Amino acid sequence: MTLEILLVLLILIGALALFALEVFTADFVAFAVMALLMGLGLVTPQEGISGFSNPATITVMAMFILSAGLHRTGAIDLLAEKLMHLGRGGEVRQLLLVMLVVGPISAFVNNTAAVAILIPFVIKLARQSNRSPSKLLIPLSYTSQLAGVITLIGTSTNVLTSAISQDLGLGALGMFEFSTVGLIVFGTGVVYLLTVGRFLLPQRPDVAEITERFHLKPFLSEVIVVEHSPLAGKTLAQLGLASKYSVEVLDVIRGGQRLHGSLAERALSAGDILLVRTSAQDLLRLQRERGLELHAEVKFDELRGETSELVEAIIAPGSTLIGSTLREADFRNRIGASALAMSKHGELVRERLADTRMGVGDSLLLKAPRQVFRLLKSDPNFIVTGDLPSAELHRTRKIPLAVGILLGVVTLAALNLQPILVAALEGAVLMVLTGCLRVRELHQAIRWDVIFLLAGVIPLGLALENTGGAQLLAGWLAQSAGQFNPLVTLGLFYLMSMLLTTILSNNATVVVLVPIGVATAQQLGLDPKAILLAIMFAASNDFSTPIGYQTNTMVYGVGGYRFLDYTRAGGPLNLILMVVTTLAIAWLWGL
Repeated sequence: MTLEILLVLLILIGALALFALEVFTADFVAFAVMALLMGLGLVTPQEGISGFSNPATITVMAMFILSAGLHRTGAIDLLAEKLMHLGRGGEVRQLLLVMLVVGPISAFVNNTAAVAILIPFVIKLARQSNRSPSKLLIPLSYTSQLAGVITLIGTSTNVLTSAISQDLGLGALGMFEFSTVGLIVFGTGVVYLLTVGRFLLPQRPDVAEITERFHLKPFLSEVIVVEHSPLAGKTLAQLGLASKYSVEVLDVIRGGQRLHGSLAERALSAGDILLVRTSAQDLLRLQRERGLELHAEVKFDELRGETSELVEAIIAPGSTLIGSTLREADFRNRIGASALAMSKHGELVRERLADTRMGVGDSLLLKAPRQVFRLLKSDPNFIVTGDLPSAELHRTRKIPLAVGILLGVVTLAALNLQPILVAALEGAVLMVLTGCLRVRELHQAIRWDVIFLLAGVIPLGLALENTGGAQLLAGWLAQSAGQFNPLVTLGLFYLMSMLLTTILSNNATVVVLVPIGVATAQQLGLDPKAILLAIMFAASNDFSTPIGYQTNTMVYGVGGYRFLDYTRAGGPLNLILMVVTTLAIAWLWGL
């Protein structure tokens, strides 16, 4: 083993550990790996930054723009609304409806975006039949993953695998090259969810009233500024209630009317009623030390009022708020809404809320003016689970154009008239030129965390290849797997990819494993593309944890799930698909 190979393997192990521990975000870890590889001379500067110009990175960026065009025109929302009327009935009918909606969409549109758009529809579908959304949200996530492996553009993982395949001399993957296997996988998953799987899904009690769902009552109170109180005449900014007492003032009511504008600079007067969010202990301290009087029990319908609304919003993948606290993000001034509570990985956070870091899938209960509520629905940082978006938020007249552009991209790539990179870029440009998407929205549509992750991990694959690290690991694996049947070897690579993707991102998994898998196949005399596809399918289909795939994380909090709910419902599906996918690939690629 050379020094270069040793360094690459140490960097690989370190990256795996950081991905798993989530000390830093995955895109930053990948970016740091890229810098370290260049700094140690394990890749040239040109190779180090090649991920930014890699066809996979640019294609994925263009696909985000195409997905945003469909979203902004309301094409997906319109389809969901039309089919929603068919959803009344039994559980099996609703499950089938959800899968028939999200499946075709996720095969051609980024599946993370599809789930983000459909979550509010699925919640409403469940509630209109008095059924818990927990029975439908995991199937929504699982089906989007199953459908994502039907076509080349279903997930960023497929596009990245295709680019790696081309770099390794195997040629790029075609638009529908692996669709037969994808349809077998999709069909198997649908049958499982309609039969065995639905009995393994949890029945979490659904509380339609969001204040009850977040158990807010002990944390919201009304207090009156009494005569001669030291608070009178001072502004909220001067009093520093948040830092001294962990109290957030949500509203100030004077003479029966709410004060509008920035509350921080308003001087308080005797008789003012403050709506505050705090714990019972801090409330008593505030009352004792500051000359306040407890008001009658707060009525939650007063929180809504004539101009304000209570909103439940999920932190979306790629949100600029990820990794920040409410305080750091200056949330109230930046968003125009007050955060009353947070659900994080199914656990409620109500105290020290301002200092809790936000992550993908966290649910926030927000109090916002109605005009802000309308803006939140179109804000890519959030998935609003309340009332469905109204048509006025979308450019419905542009739907035929957006759908036609996407179909054109698919057709050009499928018939090999143009590379998918070229077709996707042309489609992205047309989305703006035709008015389906505005330039500002184009910038917002791109998931920069995914782009930086792709650009950062691609040089790691190059370093494994350049130093001979991939061949060394492949030699060890070939020596161990040589005693097995080729079908077992294929299954072992599927298993490795499935396990690795539970702690890494799916994209990082294929970057690490594909070069090793291809080299192993070549040493054993097997078809390299068969092992490449096994790794790709396993990386895109992780059902056993809420953190293995972003759509699982997105429905985690809003569905009221616990970690083991995914293991119970998704674990058997993982094992079934390992067998089914391995057999299907072996049959079609002639192992």
